[in-house]
This record gives sequence, structure tokens and C-alpha cells, in this order.
Amino acid sequence: MDNIIIRNAVEDDFQAIANLALNCSPMITERNSIYHIFTRFFQNTVFLAEIEDEKQVKELAGFLIGFMSQKNKEDAYIHLLCVHPSCRGMGLGTDLIKKFLKVVIKMGCKRVYLITKPVNKTAIDFYTKMGFKKNHGYKTNIIGGEEVIKDYNGKGEDMIVFQKIISD
Repeated sequence: MDNIIIRNAVEDDFQAIANLALNCSPMITERNSIYHIFTRFFQNTVFLAEIEDEKQVKELAGFLIGFMSQKNKEDAYIHLLCVHPSCRGMGLGTDLIKKFLKVVIKMGCKRVYLITKPVNKTAIDFYTKMGFKKNHGYKTNIIGGEEVIKDYNGKGEDMIVFQKIISD
């Protein structure tokens, strides 16, 4: 049986993350330099999920890119979460989020935020099951059957903002 490994990213992982991100539509993809910045300067809150086969060959199956707020040490943000489509349903997304939460709690975090597009029903359902609450404290509109923050990321970029209160 394959072994799942969750580990912190290292700088050399940025290209593999960029390649995997191409398979995670409708998630946004970043310029490679953004992945490089995160794997160099935010390694303690960037995680990879690898699947190791019986020959001990490891394959990147998912990643989480997050960071602590520089403004408020009690806040953290999950920027991107991606699991390869062929690996979904294996618990990798859950494992990545749990690892992130464990680390940021130790760093003094009390709230975690993330955003997703209203068309990403799979992500909306997943984050809701993980205990994230939608649009806490924001004025919202109903668009496409979802409660969204209109123009959150600029004109025409409606988003759902999730928040999770965490504790040790």
C-alpha cells in the first residue's frame, strides 16, 4: 500500500508545486516566482502531500500554501490548497489543513481565513465540512445561488471568504 507523507516545502519544491497547480482548476494559478517566494520565505506554513509507493518513489499529490498575518499574529491565511484530481477523496486536503492548523496554533493563531470562487462547489463543501464559516462579518449578495462578497478581489471577482476559529 502507498504511504502518504505530509512535509514542509523546501525552496526546490516550487517548480513541482507550479506544475501541480495547473491541474487544480478552478483554483487560480500563480506565476512561478510566487511559488518560489512561498517555498523560500514561508516554509514553516507551506506543506506538501506526497504519495510514496512500495519502491519508495515519491510523487507530489497536493500542497497547501499559507502564512501568518504580519498585521495580527492571531490571524493566518490559506492562500492555495491543491490536491491532484486523481488523488482526491484520499484525505490529503484534510491532512494538509490539519497540519497547517497545528502549526499556526503553536504560533499563536486564533483565526484562519481563506477565499474561494463561488463556482468552486467542491471547495465550498469541503471547507464547510472542515468547520470553516462563510463570509463572517461581511455584507453579501446572492450570486449563482451562493452568498458572496461582490467584487471582493476587484470588479467581477466575487468571492466567498471563509473563517475558522481555532484553539489548542
